[in-house]
Amino acid sequence: MKVKVIGKYGRYCPADGCTNCYLLQTAGGKNIVIDMGSGALSKLQKIIDISLIDAVIITHLHFDHMCDLGVLSYALGYLNLNKIKVYMPKNPEAIANILNFPQFDIEYIDEGCQFCVDSVVFSFAQSPHPVETFAVNIDCNGKRIVYTSDCSDKQILTANCKKADIVIGDACILDKDYNEKAPHISVKMLAESVPCESKLFLAHLTVGDEEEILSEAQKYHKNAEIVKDFEV
Repeated sequence: MKVKVIGKYGRYCPADGCTNCYLLQTAGGKNIVIDMGSGALSKLQKIIDISLIDAVIITHLHFDHMCDLGVLSYALGYLNLNKIKVYMPKNPEAIANILNFPQFDIEYIDEGCQFCVDSVVFSFAQSPHPVETFAVNIDCNGKRIVYTSDCSDKQILTANCKKADIVIGDACILDKDYNEKAPHISVKMLAESVPCESKLFLAHLTVGDEEEILSEAQKYHKNAEIVKDFEV
């Protein structure tokens, strides 16, 4: 399975960038998109045709994770393409209802939800955040990838990452800027939560803080780097 980074930023992206979006390509040729933030659909089309998207997972209904989902629905309708399976939370209900386009076959996820594409198994774990949010567990070839999405609780983050070989983690708040009311853990807390033997990819980055984020993470986790394409 190949994982391609479409968007690695949180909140907003720099010029020609993209907020949260990842493309998983299975050995059997399936294309699964995780999160569709700002700029996602444009950048995805540099890699695959819209007609080749098999499913989309949305970890939570914040715009930097899902705003291009609406644009995808327009494209599917205009191009007269088949419905796409979309896995997403059902809350906030008002936003979930807006996203219930006829071009989507929506399945609302919870912590017990699990599905398989080819030999890749996807499951979910609660990730505390101001809205209903799920970390995504991806099991393939005896390896586990955890995409933390956004998280504000270090203890739960530690539990979610416990069995991970690779973690794509929420790294947007430097320790000097962190306070207990923050909707995200700090980079330091993320690095301390990931098992020392696991690979930590830093994601949901803050524009302009990339070097400081990397430096802080590497103080507490020797195997940390800015997220990049990889294969398992």
